[in-house]
Amino acid sequence: MKLNNKISTVLVYLILITVSGLLCEIKPVYSLPADDVIPLVDAEYYPAVHKALTNAKKSILCVMFMAKLDPKHTGGDEYQLVLDLIDAHKRGVKVQVIFDQNVKFWEKGKERNVIEKKSEYAYELLSKNGVPVFYDNENKVTHSKVLIIDKYITIIGSTNWTYSALRKNHEASVMIKSGSVALAFEGKFKKIEKNR
Repeated sequence: MKLNNKISTVLVYLILITVSGLLCEIKPVYSLPADDVIPLVDAEYYPAVHKALTNAKKSILCVMFMAKLDPKHTGGDEYQLVLDLIDAHKRGVKVQVIFDQNVKFWEKGKERNVIEKKSEYAYELLSKNGVPVFYDNENKVTHSKVLIIDKYITIIGSTNWTYSALRKNHEASVMIKSGSVALAFEGKFKKIEKNR
C-alpha cells in the first residue's frame, strides 16, 4: 500500500512539473510589444492624429473607409487631416492612401451595379497634390480606419474622416506605439494594395 502511495505521489509531481513546463512555453499568439497605448475617444482623436501627421518624418500609410470633404467648407477637422497628408508629402514624407469603393447592388429595391466612391473629393485633392492615392478592389469593402506613421505609430479605430465622426458621433480609436504592431498593419496595407 505504501509503495502505491509513493508511486502516486511521484506521478502527481511529474504531471505537475510537465504541465507547468508546458504552460511556461505557451505564448499568446497575438501578443505584440507596445511602448505605449493611448485611447482616442471622441474629441481626443483629431488633435492626436493631427499632431502625429504633422510630426511624421519618413512615412504615412492611410487606409480610410471614408474621408468625406465638402469643398465649400475647408475649415473642418476632416479637411485639415487630408491637408496634413498633403503637407507631409510636400516635405518629403512617403505618403500612400487607400480609400474604399464598392459595388452597390441594391438601390431603392432594384438590383443595380453602381460603383460607390465615398471619398471622391478627398481623392481628387490628394491626387492633384501628387499624393499616391487609390481605391481598393470594388468587390471588397475596406471598412478599416488605420494610419501607420514612421513604421512605429498605428492609429486604428472607428473614426472616419467625416464631420459627423469628428464632431458629433461617439467614436473609439487607439494610438499604439510599437514597431511590431505597425509592421503587422503594414502587411495588411500591402495586401489591400496588391489586390486592388
